[in-house]
Amino acid sequence: MIWLYLRWGGIVLAGLVIAGIAAQRYAAEVRPITPEQLLGGEVSGRTRVIGMVQPGSLVVAPEASPQGEMEATFELAGAREQLPVHYLGPADDNLRELKTVVVVGRLDTAGGLFESGRLDLVPNYGFVTAAYLVALVPLALFLFLMERRVAVLYTVTKATTAYKPEVDSREQG
Repeated sequence: MIWLYLRWGGIVLAGLVIAGIAAQRYAAEVRPITPEQLLGGEVSGRTRVIGMVQPGSLVVAPEASPQGEMEATFELAGAREQLPVHYLGPADDNLRELKTVVVVGRLDTAGGLFESGRLDLVPNYGFVTAAYLVALVPLALFLFLMERRVAVLYTVTKATTAYKPEVDSREQG
C-alpha cells in the first residue's frame, strides 16, 4: 500500500513540475504585453504586444509583394497609450479595424515605431487551463481512488483466505 502512495505522489510531483515549467515558458515567451508596458520601457527585444487596431488608422498598401506579403501601418490601442505599428508580413484577414490582435516584433526606439512581421492569435489561456483542470483533476482522482480500492481489496482478500488449490471433479474419481 505504501507503493501506491509513493507512485501517486510521484505522479502529482511530476504534474506540478510540468505545470511550473509551462508557467515559466508562458511568462517568458508567450504572454503578450500591452502598449503601455512596452512604451514604459519594461521590455526590450522581440516581444508580443496585444491591443486593438484603432479605427481610422489602418492603411494597407494597395499592392501585395510577389511572395504574398502585405504592408500595413496602424495604431495599436491599449488602455491609455497608442503604439504606431508597421506590419510587413503574410497577408492576414485578422488585420482590420476594431479587431484585437497580437503583433510580434521589435520596437524601434529611435523612431518610436513597432516593426512587426507576424500576427498571432489572441490568447485565451484562462479558458484552456480551466478546461484541462476540470477534465484532468476528477479523472486523476477517480483513477487514484479506484487503484486504492483494488489494492485494499487485494490485501484484505490475501490476508483472510488461505490458498486452496481447486480440485477438479474428474480427478476425484
